[in-house]
Amino acid sequence: MSKLETRQTDWSEADLPTSKESDNFVPRSLARSDIINSYRVAEVATLARDGSPVCWPLAPEFKDERLNFSTGYVYPTKARNAQRNPRVAALFSDPTASGRSDGDPFVLVQGLAEVFDQDLQRNTERYVDQLLRKGPLTFRLMVRTPGLRQLMVGYLARIWIEVQPRKEFVWKRGQIPPDQIRTAICPVSFSPEPGIDLPQEVFAWLPHYTRPPVLAYIDRTGWPAMTRVQATLGQDQIVLETEILTTEGAPACLTYHRLVGNYSANDAFLIRGHFDAAGRLIPEKVVGFGGTTDDRGLGSVKLTRMLLDFRKQLSLQLEKEARPLPNVRPTPRARVADNNRKSIK
Repeated sequence: MSKLETRQTDWSEADLPTSKESDNFVPRSLARSDIINSYRVAEVATLARDGSPVCWPLAPEFKDERLNFSTGYVYPTKARNAQRNPRVAALFSDPTASGRSDGDPFVLVQGLAEVFDQDLQRNTERYVDQLLRKGPLTFRLMVRTPGLRQLMVGYLARIWIEVQPRKEFVWKRGQIPPDQIRTAICPVSFSPEPGIDLPQEVFAWLPHYTRPPVLAYIDRTGWPAMTRVQATLGQDQIVLETEILTTEGAPACLTYHRLVGNYSANDAFLIRGHFDAAGRLIPEKVVGFGGTTDDRGLGSVKLTRMLLDFRKQLSLQLEKEARPLPNVRPTPRARVADNNRKSIK
């Protein structure tokens, strides 16, 4: 089998661990760990309370046969979704800043999530360590400066989501996705809401996103799944060019995001909704769209204000919880490793 042929590694639902079995679970190896280890961003889908998928781009880390992601303590929705329903999925489809190319296939990993949110000090140090290893230059400079990194505590305070891989799918770009993830179903818990007209600002932002958006949906086995699609946005409906077989009323999430260069811009917005009988996406909600003329990348006015606002939110939240602000710092081991890297350069 060539590397670019459709590949499916499917561990059946019968093999899913129960809560009692989870501690003894033996991780599965991933066939395309070369891609997973290299990519700077993955599209990660969790399931909302009503069973609908919510997909955001996150920085991945593959360690000890687990996929690791983090989210901010002050915006914990992804982690809360994963706690409530541990079925999550990660799509590796954007090779920007990875040293790889669009010749790579798509890689979709479905797995069971475990959320770590209790030890905020340890979680924050873990994220600082990650930034020192593989973060963009601007962030690496920031977290090396004690006073500056403490100002960023609202952003750097983290919740970690660790995913045990259960299924892996690999297919060529432009190829039909594997059969098991080709059908979008409607979970019993989901009820479509009335559609909305998309804000005009959304149409002005579309040219900034040069890659096709990511479509997240629920596959026929009840797992979140994703692929890239071509989309034509109308005022109250979105026509999709895709081989996904849709079900009327089934939930979906269309994610536009970009990673420019080495994080000179990194932003996203989502259009959540449902499929109609013709397979069009009927928008119900736009999430994450800022609508400013700011670039929304590192060093932007908007991001600076956002970081300061996160600090305020975190202080208020931890005050309610009678918990101290974490001390933003790397672990001693990471500090030594970072000093060694700087000395080599």
